[in-house]
Parts: sequence; structure tokens; C-alpha cells
Amino acid sequence: MRRDYLLHFSQMAKNKQLISLVIPVFKEEKNIPLFYIEVKKILKNITSYNFEIIFINDWSPDSSWYEIEKLCILDTDVKWINLSRNFGKEVAMTAGIEHAKGEAVITLDGDGQHPVEQIPNFIQEWEAWYQIVYNVRPNIAWANVLKKLSSQLFYKVFNAISEFEFEDRTTDYRLLDRVVVNYFLKFSERNRLYRGIIDWLGFDKKALVFDARERLDNGDSSYSYKKLWTLAINSLTSFSIFPLRLVWYFGFFMTLISSILFVFVIIDKFTINRFYFSNIAALLLINSALIWIVLMALWLIALYIARIHEEVQGRPMYIIKDCKNIK
Repeated sequence: MRRDYLLHFSQMAKNKQLISLVIPVFKEEKNIPLFYIEVKKILKNITSYNFEIIFINDWSPDSSWYEIEKLCILDTDVKWINLSRNFGKEVAMTAGIEHAKGEAVITLDGDGQHPVEQIPNFIQEWEAWYQIVYNVRPNIAWANVLKKLSSQLFYKVFNAISEFEFEDRTTDYRLLDRVVVNYFLKFSERNRLYRGIIDWLGFDKKALVFDARERLDNGDSSYSYKKLWTLAINSLTSFSIFPLRLVWYFGFFMTLISSILFVFVIIDKFTINRFYFSNIAALLLINSALIWIVLMALWLIALYIARIHEEVQGRPMYIIKDCKNIK
């Protein structure tokens, strides 16, 4: 493997290799021009590589597509993919990675929260043989308490039930070597978590610790709590079957408790009769416990069946309405 990488980078020394920047966009019309200016200031100082900047417009309801189209006309290094509808950030990012031609792919948000001045550091670690370079946030000063607590809870639950470790406080700001990209593109599931798939792949990794910034336009994030909840559910059901096991554990526990209470009711009724339990009370006790268990089990089973249904339909992950500067 190391010999392959020595050959890989010796070839890079002869020719300027391409690095792709993949930026999913949703309602960022104010941020796109500011983001582009910041990125170009950084990239012009990295003379040893060529760069392509791929924006993926996830059917933004504003004029994001128009702002990107203007950049494509002015700069042929800027490429634009316009999806036919809103497919979600994870799928939009996948679309960008599939069309990236670079020897390395850097994924980042277009709202400025991922500081572009860190791009040279990502490349430096990649040149030091790391195949995945990713961002870990020590803190998010601008995030509210609910978001911080929900994020911590998600990682604790995920790592408790998953078969692999999902590192806390990581972001989508990552550099992937072409080898990693090629394996990533073999994943076909529609309900996906980009960070989860990358962590599952393994490879040699290096974390860069730095804080996220505020949005360039100081607006609110378009990633709502509903989207975060959906992403969390998709992640838990995609990488673990523990919720189904949990139903069995809980069902066994509730059945055990119900059986003990039922025996207690029967003994009390036919002996000292201290609590005056009626026959209906005993039946209601057992039925309530069992019905609650069955309903919860059905909900979880339906959730997994829905995921299976979506995958076996064989529909394309996304549809491109139009694009510019994409070959």
C-alpha cells in the first residue's frame, strides 16, 4: 500500500493534480458570492494543484441557482449541478462526489461555517499519506443548548447500539482520497449518512480540530430540527438493528413484570383480598402492557420495512435537471 502511495504522489509531482471541492447548496443565495470570494483567495495561493468547485443546488426556493450560474460564466473552474427537486443534503453531496474528477475531494458547506482557510491544512495532511482528513469541533459557541444536547445524545445512542464507533463532534468538512471516493461510490442506499459511511470505511484518518464559524450572512441554518430528526432516525436504522432487539428486550421485561403483577393479583384475590382487585382490573393490567409492547414493535418493524421498500424500488438516488461545465 505504501509503495502504491509513493508512486501515486511521484506522479503528482510531474503533473499538477486536480482537487475537487464539493458544496451542497440550499437557500444560500446571499452566501454563495461571499463564499466564492473567500475560496478563491485561498486557492490562488495553492499553486501546486488545480481545483474545480462543484456546487450542487438541492432545488433551492430562492435564487441560489442564479448566483451559481453567474459564477459558472465568469469562472470555468466553477461547476454547477441543479437537481430536479429537493433530495436532501446527503444525496446532494453524493451527487457532487460522483461528478468530482479530482485525486482528492473536499466536501464543505457553502454557508461559511466551514472555514475555507483550513483547506491548505487538509491538503497538507493528505500529502502526509492520510486518506481521510476530517474536522472535529471542540465547541460551537453559536449553537443553542438544545442543539448541543441533542447532538451529544445522538452520538451516545448511536455508539451504544452500532457495530462501529461514530466519532463525536465531527462535521461534513472532509478530504477524501480518490481511493476512498471510489469505495464510497459503491454504496447505493438512498437513506444515507455521509459521515457514517466514511467512518464505516476505515482507512488512515487524521482529525483537524477547529471551531465552526457563524454563517456568512448571519442568517439561520436551513437544516431544521425536523431534518435533523429524520437524519438521526435514518442513521440509526441504517447502521444498526439494535432497535429491533430492544423491542424484544423491552417486551420480555414488560411480560415478566406483567406476569409478576398478574400472579400478585390472583394470589391477593383468592387469599387475603386486601387490595380488592376485580377480574377486569387483572385483565386490563395484562392487556395494556401487551398492547403497548405490540404497538411499539409494529412501529419499529414498519420503520425498517419502509427502509427496505425504498431501497428495493430501484429508483435513481437523484435526478439532474441541468448542469454547467460538467463533462
